[in-house]
Amino acid sequence: MRCNADRLIEGLIAAELMEMQRQQAEKREKQAQRARTNVVTVSRDFGSLGKKVALLLADTLEVRCCDRYILQEVARRANVDEALVSVLDEHVSRIAGQWWQRFLQKDTFSYEDYHHYLVKTVLAISRTGGVIIGRGANIILGAENAFRVRITGSLETCAARVSSRDGIDLEEALARTRAVNNERSEYLRMLYQADINDPSSYDLVLNSDRYDCRQMVEIILDAMEKAGYKLPDDARKSLSILAN
Repeated sequence: MRCNADRLIEGLIAAELMEMQRQQAEKREKQAQRARTNVVTVSRDFGSLGKKVALLLADTLEVRCCDRYILQEVARRANVDEALVSVLDEHVSRIAGQWWQRFLQKDTFSYEDYHHYLVKTVLAISRTGGVIIGRGANIILGAENAFRVRITGSLETCAARVSSRDGIDLEEALARTRAVNNERSEYLRMLYQADINDPSSYDLVLNSDRYDCRQMVEIILDAMEKAGYKLPDDARKSLSILAN
């Protein structure tokens, strides 16, 4: 009986060791995958230079910058018109019931469908690498599958950029900046029950009042390396050329 008990204990220990080894192997594989595939999500305030940073970062990392492409993929996967997806994407917080079905004249696309295909699209992008702008990609992928960046800025500075860029007066730019930021905040709250300004949802938060686009990309690259990502060998040289 004692011999059987000893064997049972040995078997349990062996099983536990195998499970630990399996978990360690999975962890190593995830780390290796992260090193091989550069996936960055960029959440940004309106007028914060976030899109410019994302484009420059994508070129530096030699990956696709995914913004409008996401809408195109959602529309393709769902087999619906891209204009419909764009309406949902830009004004998700104004959705009441399923009013958008009037665009289709048939009950084939729902709020849940939009979210379902959005998640599938973001996950597909993450397998090959890319810089993904907005759409709650940082929530979908989490810390294990992406380096998550947020670009912010003071309301006044961001609105001044919008005013200069769009040729509108400062008061109108302030109102537009507030409206777009509120829309983006509501988007995350509705789809993911998340606070867009929660710092725990990001690996790096940058204030664009203090840095220009090139400086922000440089900081992101440094932070990614420290987090275990393998950058292209000539990434910084490419950035120097691209930023000039």
